[in-house]
Amino acid sequence: MTTITSSAPASRMHTRFWVTVLCALLVIVLLGGFNATRGEPNVNLNEVWRAVIDPLPVDETPAHFLIRELRLPRVLLALLCGAALGLVGVLLQDSLRNPLADPGLLGIAQGASFAVALATIYPEIVPTMPRPLLCLIAGILSGLAVVGFSGTIRDPVRVILSGAVLSGFFGVMTTAVILLAPYERTGGFGAYYRYVSGSISAAEWDYVFMVLPWLALGIPAALLAGRALNLLQLGDELATGAGLNPFRTRILLILIAMLLVSPVIAAIGPIAFIALFAPHIARGLLAGSDARRTLVLSALCGAALLQAADTAGRLLFFPMEIPAGIWTVAMVGPAAVIVVGRIARARRA
Repeated sequence: MTTITSSAPASRMHTRFWVTVLCALLVIVLLGGFNATRGEPNVNLNEVWRAVIDPLPVDETPAHFLIRELRLPRVLLALLCGAALGLVGVLLQDSLRNPLADPGLLGIAQGASFAVALATIYPEIVPTMPRPLLCLIAGILSGLAVVGFSGTIRDPVRVILSGAVLSGFFGVMTTAVILLAPYERTGGFGAYYRYVSGSISAAEWDYVFMVLPWLALGIPAALLAGRALNLLQLGDELATGAGLNPFRTRILLILIAMLLVSPVIAAIGPIAFIALFAPHIARGLLAGSDARRTLVLSALCGAALLQAADTAGRLLFFPMEIPAGIWTVAMVGPAAVIVVGRIARARRA
């Protein structure tokens, strides 16, 4: 009787996890299908399928070219980048034991964006390297600067304050680089402002292939980190007693997070609030904090959120398009403020 009673909650949690995962996958499929079929022109799913398996020449069916070369890479890029951001949020929040940890709030995203802007406009002063690698190096340097300013990685308030200061600094520097650049180097500011706002409008297969190798390494590494994250949540003493080195583990987990976020920033720019809020949605849906399950569901929630933001930005004010990063602020920002308020009240209590 005791065994049955103790296993019942675990069975319910297991069932709840898989039901939630299936629901999240259904939402992602619906959003992806809607994004692939709606626009100018509207097409049906059968036409999308034909464009993939048996495309007709462009002069006969221009819609096939539009679907295959513009819409499908855009859908896939949003899903991949959103999933990566969802994983990054769990890695940073659970490893640092800081529910507000996020690449944007820690200054990592803005540091990488500044490096991309500098390398794009003034390539002669930045060593030639793949853009994701440039973002990774800039993100690591930004993270080290945050740790240096705060003096610790264990105090959430000091880390967030240091990250906010560094974020503001890099934001101003990025704007200065763009505004002071000669016109012949930029061709106008529109493309760069779209990038620093976080936009998927320029998605193409080259961007998908650029992020895939990085995510192929980072996503499995993140999903295998669940046990270490669970131990770190218990505190450093208990984690050490279980045979874990907390400091080295944190460094490794943060590096995995940077490995995931670097190609995202390189491809679509900094996207606000996805990495911050997707883990909170996942924990709320699961009614628990098991990192092994939270990682999976947070990745799906991040993919759905970014896909929804891109769909809204592309279609709601058509033909005008609003960057997905602006929509994530509009959609997720108010909820994120509520989460921050609850965390602050819980800390005071």
